[in-house]
Amino acid sequence: MKRIRAVAIVANDGKVLLMHRINHRREYYVFPGGGVENGETIEQAVLREVQEETSLEIRIEKLLYHHIYDDDTEQFFYLCRYVSGEPKLGYGNEARDIKESSDNFYDPIWYEIKGLPQLLLYPLEIRDWFIEDAETNFENVPKEATIKVSELRQARR
Repeated sequence: MKRIRAVAIVANDGKVLLMHRINHRREYYVFPGGGVENGETIEQAVLREVQEETSLEIRIEKLLYHHIYDDDTEQFFYLCRYVSGEPKLGYGNEARDIKESSDNFYDPIWYEIKGLPQLLLYPLEIRDWFIEDAETNFENVPKEATIKVSELRQARR
């Protein structure tokens, strides 16, 4: 069964919204997002996931990236604009996971875009596209790639 993930790339004032994660002692960052639920469009899932994970209100601008993986997963990354709120963990599964296990940590933060090249931000392929496209004001999007999960980069380059 195909899994669809909806992901927000929220840029605001030289910064981007990220989830700082520590999972079983591994520290990294991801863009906020998650699975599309039954009866929900990908765009509705983006808005819901950002609300659940960061408590922010955003507006979707356009599709940036589409990743198709060989494990029947697809990810859609949308460029979004910040509308209002302060980033803090919302009411989603992440809050429950933190309570249930000290191995899980989630913290929504604004991160300087200029610092992204040194950051372990998954997927690294999307991080690199975003850095490149932010410089051209996203004129060469949307972009699509088909990737083998086993070939996804795990370390900074």
